[in-house]
Amino acid sequence: MNSFYLVGRVAEEPEKFESANGVKVCRLRVSVEKNSKDPQDSYDLYEVALFRNLAEENYAIGQCVGIAGKLQANNLEKDGNMYYSARLVGNSVSFIGA
Repeated sequence: MNSFYLVGRVAEEPEKFESANGVKVCRLRVSVEKNSKDPQDSYDLYEVALFRNLAEENYAIGQCVGIAGKLQANNLEKDGNMYYSARLVGNSVSFIGA
């Protein structure tokens, strides 16, 4: 099953733009609290790609959000070498709290 669920706070100003083929995109960075005793290591930062209607929402720094989505593999061959990466793609966003 390829899915993720995270709850956290918008950590930075969202980066919004249109792709080359006109699709609206938003890169949303979300900080998620982790169970750590070290205060300087108490959050993980995730970048989530949002598309179309989700990219048009107004996200504010500090806002609590719940995001569900999937991992998307990105494989690239360059100069005879293979490069592998994955990104989080959100399918739904819920605004949590007031």
